[in-house]
Amino acid sequence: MSSSATKSCVCVDRQEGGFNGWNDFDAFVKQLASNSTFEKVPVTAPYSNVGLKESWYRCMTCHKVWRLVEPDPPFRGLWAPVT
Repeated sequence: MSSSATKSCVCVDRQEGGFNGWNDFDAFVKQLASNSTFEKVPVTAPYSNVGLKESWYRCMTCHKVWRLVEPDPPFRGLWAPVT
């Protein structure tokens, strides 16, 4: 897949990185739940082994897999590509 196709995909609308508090995280989780573009998939290699709550989502358009890690202050959580 070309990089221009990936850049135009809806899965890159939200910039990678952490969240600005719980309201930001909760709003993003609601967006994922209401967006049929993402399919929840099993976590096969967790980000951390310290018990952080993590979910993975596959973009149905470009098939890129993203990890969503819940915040645990001071850790701001994470939305980042796995593949």
